[in-house]
Amino acid sequence: MRWIGQSPDGESVVLHRYHGAFTAPDFVSDVWLEEHKDEWRWGAALDTETTGVDSLRDKIIEIGIRTFRFHRETGQILTRDEGYSELADPGEPLRPEIVRITGITDAMLAGKQIDWSRVQTILEQCHLILAHNAEFDRPFLDRYLPLSASKIWGCSFKQVDWAAKHFPSQKLEILAIYHGFYNDAHRALADADTLLHLLGMPDPESGDPYLKELLGNARRRQAVVFATQSPRETKDKLRERRYRWNTERRVWLKRIFMEEVEEEKIWLTREIYEGVYRGTVLELPLCDSFKHLSRLDFDL
Repeated sequence: MRWIGQSPDGESVVLHRYHGAFTAPDFVSDVWLEEHKDEWRWGAALDTETTGVDSLRDKIIEIGIRTFRFHRETGQILTRDEGYSELADPGEPLRPEIVRITGITDAMLAGKQIDWSRVQTILEQCHLILAHNAEFDRPFLDRYLPLSASKIWGCSFKQVDWAAKHFPSQKLEILAIYHGFYNDAHRALADADTLLHLLGMPDPESGDPYLKELLGNARRRQAVVFATQSPRETKDKLRERRYRWNTERRVWLKRIFMEEVEEEKIWLTREIYEGVYRGTVLELPLCDSFKHLSRLDFDL
């Protein structure tokens, strides 16, 4: 595992505060961007702060978006562009734990409102929206902004294999520290900029930007596997296999890539169903990755 900033003797580490600086590759210019339009795409790094974790009931209290342009094949970040950040009054007091986590107070939110028409304009041009935990951020945005439902989302939490690179945590702030930098506040735009800065760094083995791996996985179709009719006594096995219990549907489920479905069926048949497969698979188009179950068209 690489720890940027570690001293040669391994006894200390130097961390630098990240202020949002970005240096474009030497070859990038307005002329180059115009002449190579087919080689790059628009992206947006996005983060939200909310009143809780329930995307169907809780509310967004802050949004942060940073647009950028990236090379489709190499994953190189070519430009760092518009940023937008705004608070929103939820119309109710924040719980103490939300204040503690975000640093946002009721007084800061009073009278604030997100300009969703501006968010729409910013994201309309984007081919890809990135979040560090898209399964959290996307359902909130889908609810507030219908445009989001038609966009392809990528997730730096799940679509970069940090464990295989021997990092001990997938948390954004921990990954930043291991890469030699930090930001001061758990705030939306700061986290979006941190995410973009991290994804532009080179993989210690391949030398490619982490964004290249994410792009490759964002192009892979996903599926939701439902362990329907699973016996109650198999719940520990399902949990160990990273299935999650869905209270509304009362079923264990797991999101995987399409090419992993057959292997998962074999496992379910052997370990859960005692030889007779009774599960259900929902194949997702790319634009449905990380959507809330309530926005997917299926019937168990």
